[in-house]
Amino acid sequence: MENKFERATINDVEALIDVRNQCFYADYVKYGECPGYNHSKESMTNAILNRIVYKIICNNQIIGNISIRDNHDNTYYFGCLCVIPEYENKGIGQEAIRFIESEFPNATVWTLETPSDKKRNHYFYKKAGYTIIEEYIDGSVKLVLFEKKMNT
Repeated sequence: MENKFERATINDVEALIDVRNQCFYADYVKYGECPGYNHSKESMTNAILNRIVYKIICNNQIIGNISIRDNHDNTYYFGCLCVIPEYENKGIGQEAIRFIESEFPNATVWTLETPSDKKRNHYFYKKAGYTIIEEYIDGSVKLVLFEKKMNT
């Protein structure tokens, strides 16, 4: 099973919406809201045009999504890192983080948010070297902010 990471294009809009809906449906049901779920074609197109968006490909199928915001000060924010449920627990997420960090060698700090009760996510990000630096409420969801300082 070889995974590839490629920049997303406008042609990937519908496939990425489908991937995100598979990844975030359970969160949407649990919390009643989820920023990763149910993107419109317009919002996904906008993300591809204005952010750094990758598709994760396995066996010629898009199975995941990575979305990054460049803060233009050598810091970056992971807006999304997801893999459809049937491909979870296969090391793809860890491979994706290593790929992204290697693509941005100038990065000094990476940040990301995840719900405070998603302990599997916490384990995953801590394993990749991220630490929780803040906890707060956004709408009705309690979030944690993870950070990783890079050795530059």
